[in-house]
Amino acid sequence: MSKKSVIVLWIVVFILAASVTALKLRKGDTGEANTNRHRGETVLASFPATEVTSIQIKGAEQSVTLNKTSDGWVVAERNNYPANFNNINNLLRTIESVKINHAIEAGPSYGKRFGMDLTSKKPEEHGVQLSFTRADQSNVATIFLGKDSTGGGRYIQNAADTSGIYVTSESFPTATPDAKSWLNEDFIAVDKITSIAVTAAGKPEQIDWKLTRADENAEFSLEGANATEKLDTSATSLLSTILSSARFQDVSTTDVSTVEQSPQRRIATIGTKDGFTYTISMLEKPVLQVPDALAQPGSSPPTPEENFQVTLKIEGKFATERVKAEGETPEDTKSKEEAFQASLKTLQEKLKTEQAYQGRVYELSKNTIDALLKSRTELIAQPAAPGGAEASTPPISIDGP
Repeated sequence: MSKKSVIVLWIVVFILAASVTALKLRKGDTGEANTNRHRGETVLASFPATEVTSIQIKGAEQSVTLNKTSDGWVVAERNNYPANFNNINNLLRTIESVKINHAIEAGPSYGKRFGMDLTSKKPEEHGVQLSFTRADQSNVATIFLGKDSTGGGRYIQNAADTSGIYVTSESFPTATPDAKSWLNEDFIAVDKITSIAVTAAGKPEQIDWKLTRADENAEFSLEGANATEKLDTSATSLLSTILSSARFQDVSTTDVSTVEQSPQRRIATIGTKDGFTYTISMLEKPVLQVPDALAQPGSSPPTPEENFQVTLKIEGKFATERVKAEGETPEDTKSKEEAFQASLKTLQEKLKTEQAYQGRVYELSKNTIDALLKSRTELIAQPAAPGGAEASTPPISIDGP
């Protein structure tokens, strides 16, 4: 081979090497890794959200299964209690559309670096597994959520994509394996209270006190009060709107009979101007202590929640016919009858909705029903000190030098 040919070959090799280097540098400038999905694309190439009929979310210590039924989504771990549809829908839409901020060329074995190590002894490093399945039990997708990225978003891995781990534009704050976080939060709304009767603590057959009033704007009076007993309005004012916008902490899997047959329960019976009667059985929930073997060394135990287990029975008695006023014109009769029927329909729908809460045990915080737990004595205003005399400080003598 001539010297000229050798020089030409070396020039070709140099040009090819330079081209390869330029391509690598260009690829590095774009920030793209050798992964199946890239920045700006969705994490999943396809996610048919409408085909999903079951979602399982597994964490280190908790797990929840959400199933789609003919009546809507339910939480399996709470005896198929209705689930929060908006939260589920938001999760499905987020999984469908979440974008990649950064792609990292790394296989599943590198998951522990990003908070997705299922073999770790540290729960916080396990991550969260989300599995989506169809009605025929076939898998739609399985993904793992790791720790939050320092630059925002969260590390995520598609079980079917072993080419890389991605940083998403979302942190998935609601994707929790805690079952109670997925419960439908709708609950009873007690309004226009006209009477409240509560049994004595540990004596469910004995009425401790009963309050009545003419309408929802009047002051309560204590049934059976003597001349010296005056109600403490600061205590009774809380009863005027008790359970008007209540929220439960959780739905228990405890059997209803456990509460309604307990001799330690208290029963509150609330009547309203519209004809509703709420019978509420309340039983203090036993406080669970953390076993010494599970307690973290050097850490103080968390303050136990003071919750009550509550069951409901709801009745409604409504006038089905309007009493026509004397002297009504035909026009007045028509408009008032239409208004009456519309109001009746609203009451009947409310009754149907609220009766669906029967047959369950709910956990309510003590603060929510605390006003119902007061004794008769606590509802009575305490008399002021005789004469209203103020305590005086005895004179102080100072000895001279």
